[in-house]
Amino acid sequence: MRLGIGADQESKGSNRNISQWVSLPYLCCQAAGGHLEWADDLAVAWILFYSAAHLMDKVQDQDEPDAWWRDLGPGVALSAATGLYFSASLALNRIADHPDTSSCAVDIAEDFHRSFLIMTSGQYRDLGGPPNDLEEYWERASAKSGSFFALACHAGARLATDDAHRLEGFQRFGTQLGLLIQIKDDLDDIQPLPGSTIAGQRRELANSLTSIYTLSLLPEVQRQRLNGMLRIAPTDANAAQEALQMINSSGATLYVLSEIERHLNLAINALEQAALTGPAKDKLEQLANTLAIPRL
Repeated sequence: MRLGIGADQESKGSNRNISQWVSLPYLCCQAAGGHLEWADDLAVAWILFYSAAHLMDKVQDQDEPDAWWRDLGPGVALSAATGLYFSASLALNRIADHPDTSSCAVDIAEDFHRSFLIMTSGQYRDLGGPPNDLEEYWERASAKSGSFFALACHAGARLATDDAHRLEGFQRFGTQLGLLIQIKDDLDDIQPLPGSTIAGQRRELANSLTSIYTLSLLPEVQRQRLNGMLRIAPTDANAAQEALQMINSSGATLYVLSEIERHLNLAINALEQAALTGPAKDKLEQLANTLAIPRL
């Protein structure tokens, strides 16, 4: 399972283009009744944290390195991530310097730090192996992708309001966005890697919702068989094909599509609770609807 983070990642999750997400703090600030410029420092901080977490996630998961640090090694990526984290903290501190946002600066800083502790716990659990069941999958997805996007929406809205009921709505809206991103990424896991015609060879397939769902249905002997195929699928085309056949036979794709629809409805309901009527709310709803279009 990956955190929904990364800038223009062609190899995984094209819906993660960083330019798409930079608007979230701005739109939520405006939808809560604030002015766009209030979110400048917050958006910078969030995107810098976004990029730092992407690097950390790739190194910890031993994913394919980005071109700029492939030859230099993971130490360079970790060093860059550290610099990005501290740069983000400096940007976050600037919220206190502006009269329109100074009163909420402490709340937002605490929100950031609390969210990153939750995300770190989710990443730690991932390092111990795939989720054991669907309940654990959703816990991890909420802790990682859900928490990060909830942070952008809740903090953006906090710039403009301290209404706890509305802020809860923005929090839930962001959580559902993060889960939609995660679910759509998991659908990518059953597609061929770029430059390949063999589906099911992504390293992440063992952590994918499609795999966890299938394992939850299978009797013990078949479950052990699928787990064995998932372990070697990244380097064994025959194992990848067998694993994918078992996944497709289970109805996992239909299950994932139904989950996309469910989380979209939860996102829209949360937005109704949170946002003022206007262009910003319309754009947030459009973003959620765009995420709910599967890439199959």
